[in-house]
Amino acid sequence: MNEYQQVAGILEEMLLNERHLDECFADDTKPLVQQICYGVTRHYYYLDRVIDRLLKKPLPNKHLDLHLLLMAGLYSMDHLNRPEHASVNNAVEATRFLNKDWAKGLINGVLRRYGRERDKLKREVTNNDAEAQFNHPRWLIDAIKTQLPQYDEILIANQSRAPMTLRVNLRRGSREDYMTRLADAGLSASAGRLSHAAVVLSKPVDVTQLPGFEEGLVSVQDEGAQLAAILLNPTTGMRVLDACAAPGSKSCHLLESAEIELTALDRDRKRTPRIIENLSRLGLSAEILTEDLESSSFDRKFSRILLDAPCSATGVIRRHPDIKLLRKKSDIDKLCAIQRVLLNKAFDLLATGGELLYSTCSILPQENDEVISSILESRSDVSVQPISVPDPYSSIFSTIHGIQLSPTLDLHDGFFYARLQKVTQ
Repeated sequence: MNEYQQVAGILEEMLLNERHLDECFADDTKPLVQQICYGVTRHYYYLDRVIDRLLKKPLPNKHLDLHLLLMAGLYSMDHLNRPEHASVNNAVEATRFLNKDWAKGLINGVLRRYGRERDKLKREVTNNDAEAQFNHPRWLIDAIKTQLPQYDEILIANQSRAPMTLRVNLRRGSREDYMTRLADAGLSASAGRLSHAAVVLSKPVDVTQLPGFEEGLVSVQDEGAQLAAILLNPTTGMRVLDACAAPGSKSCHLLESAEIELTALDRDRKRTPRIIENLSRLGLSAEILTEDLESSSFDRKFSRILLDAPCSATGVIRRHPDIKLLRKKSDIDKLCAIQRVLLNKAFDLLATGGELLYSTCSILPQENDEVISSILESRSDVSVQPISVPDPYSSIFSTIHGIQLSPTLDLHDGFFYARLQKVTQ
């Protein structure tokens, strides 16, 4: 089976079935195939516009696989460390595996013309088309530009590959000791700047290469996500609810932070086993419930609640570039309605004097400050607690009710945090 045929098939499944890219990979999908799939998805709008200029007329919808095959070829010519003719030949050969031998000349001609006219085409496409320049849909470009001061940095960062960041299990050893182990293993890394447990690798590696990973010494978690446990700040003996817990990274970090009684709840039966796997690897334990938060009932209140609400995921596009293709503008209002319901329900479960941390991996104010404003308008037992902004980080700024982390080129992803306390009415 040709690698470019696999790429076309995976991308076609993602687009037609609206599935996340990582869900379309088989267990044995080769790293190179995954790399091309992510690369095409990350640069989708640019590649699409280039193909429009290279073809005399668009390919019919029934030949979407050929359109995606051209994208894979173009991406490979620009980004793979191999001779251009190898990328062209492999893409041409893929037509045979797609049972479309008649398209060999088309694929060969388009790709070779791109090789000759690349610089001119890049200028023409990116100068006249914001979607091609920033590789985002127009609605999202407009939303980011009108609502966020660092819009240029965000749009550029979203086209980059995210670093691999680790969370050292501080119950089992210090960050400094673990960085020594990394150096002994020949892995270059630097200390994170927001979390005392964060370590950023110079180059991503398979987790099997991480010293002590299977023994629970370290986990993979973005440094921005590590702020959740830090800001919630549970102390020994507290009853804590992680209200949307899967896959369990934040639950594990909370348990690593203090001796607490944790309940990890999530509605997704396919993802809750991941919580169990992560807890088991780290030698931690919690009550795990698979049910909807909005219909859940407890005979107890919680001192701390983490609500990492379902959202547009516009803060983690660099890790999940398919979001740009699958997310629609109309989804935002639907998500906000869900977030308001979940926040109100979670607050009902909070003990008086307790604190709730509302979190999203979105950079859109509708899902963040505006959701907090809605609960402040509807309830009199809510008090917003201040969160200090780490200084000096231009990628983190205070908002009306919390703090916003913008996606960065080489540091953290985009997250929003607001801390709420339940007060007597």
